[in-house]
Amino acid sequence: MIKVLIVDDEIFTREGIIAEISWAKLGPIEIEQAYDGINALEVAEKFEPDILLTDVKMPRMNGVELSFELRKTYPTCEIIFLSGYSDKQYLKSAIELKAVSYVEKPIDIEELQSAIKNAITLKLKESENTLNIKNDIALKLIQKNADFYNLGKYIDVIPESKLTGTSFITILINILNKDKLMEETVLLELKKIVVKSNFNCILCYKEDDLILMHLYFPADINYLSVNIILENIYNLISEYLKSFTTFFICQGKKVIGITNIPVSYSFAVDALSKAFFYDYNSVIYYDKISLLVYNLDENLIENFTKNLLNEDKQNSILLINRLTSEIKGSASTPINYTKDVYYRLLHQLLKFSYDRNLIINQNDLDNKSPFEYLANSYTLMDIKSYMIEKIHTVFDAVEEKNSNINPVSSILKYIHDNYSAVDLSLQNISNKTYLSTAYMCSIFKEETGTTINSYITKYRITKAKDLLKDPHMKIIDITTKVGYGDGNYFSKIFKKETGLTPSEYKKKFL
Repeated sequence: MIKVLIVDDEIFTREGIIAEISWAKLGPIEIEQAYDGINALEVAEKFEPDILLTDVKMPRMNGVELSFELRKTYPTCEIIFLSGYSDKQYLKSAIELKAVSYVEKPIDIEELQSAIKNAITLKLKESENTLNIKNDIALKLIQKNADFYNLGKYIDVIPESKLTGTSFITILINILNKDKLMEETVLLELKKIVVKSNFNCILCYKEDDLILMHLYFPADINYLSVNIILENIYNLISEYLKSFTTFFICQGKKVIGITNIPVSYSFAVDALSKAFFYDYNSVIYYDKISLLVYNLDENLIENFTKNLLNEDKQNSILLINRLTSEIKGSASTPINYTKDVYYRLLHQLLKFSYDRNLIINQNDLDNKSPFEYLANSYTLMDIKSYMIEKIHTVFDAVEEKNSNINPVSSILKYIHDNYSAVDLSLQNISNKTYLSTAYMCSIFKEETGTTINSYITKYRITKAKDLLKDPHMKIIDITTKVGYGDGNYFSKIFKKETGLTPSEYKKKFL
């Protein structure tokens, strides 16, 4: 987007230029107006023009004075002067300012269009050259044998007094699903965010989906202030990137002196290598990565298999959630080892579905596609979501098969899946199984020899007994986990069924 600032004390001239120029043929253009030089400087402070199109003679501040002032802040702004025949004395100033053109009034629209087109071409070429130079510098700064002294001149951290008096932090931003057309825009927006936060940076694309950014700032800024500014920068970058993509921001170590940038970069690379263990859109700090390594307990595979055989979907999903949480906190675990754990669980899930002859979409669970999905998964959370989705798929098929075989099996299945719900009732079960309450109670009693309510109570107490054996579980938590909202009522029912209070039963296993 090229920004053009049109300055003339005659509103009809400004509006005429805007109306007559074929802007659409010149590419994406943003236009602002000002009525004299002083007003133009005020507008430019926020607008940051790429091209200044200005009349020469204006009240308060003329076009030449404006141009000299504007160039102090925006040295690369291209200038086009508009002037009458009597203003030729300003031509020398135009040459000194290296103006793109000097268009005489009355304005020839074709001549002005050509001058604007020429200014845009120069601006785009200059932007491309500047970008290429900065890209080259940013990449060279991560090389240990780089010519740091000369490279530093390009980012204003030399003379020598600043060579070791500047702090640097290298950041890698992994952008996923990036639009190729937005590449330069993204870099410009990130640069703006950093500069507005009173730091500076040089950045480029190291790879198609990876931005390399070197933050730099005075080394005498205290630790707390640096962290506050960094957090603000990361929040602003995250807010911007979230609008169109997902990403990871990976921070390297803060170093002093330009020669130590490769050290900061190496820490940023380490942080990026751990992105697998983080949620999308996370900021990964090199010094906050867990050093723990996960080691698989073989009982986990066995327990998962038992859950499947018992048709216990709730605990199958709970096992995946707990496993993922534990591995997420062990970010030094090799990624291939982590994926292998889930391969084994997935194998058990597929085996269970085949052994039960479940009717499942073959494109969903057949051949190697599930294993290929795990192999290509970018994050641990992707794998977790995939595994839970497949568990739901398999158990939906189990439920459908069971309901077609025996309505009592459907009743039992619903009780087993929902016993922890405080509001579990005959009406709930009736609605789920599409059986009238009376008929449902009748066939259940006939087949099992007990009532549904009695079965629910005994099943809940059985589950409670298992949980009471866990020394870390509190009775109040167990009460809610087995579907009772009142602790006293739970104790009363438990004692009636077992002859012991929950506390007495728990003491037996301490």
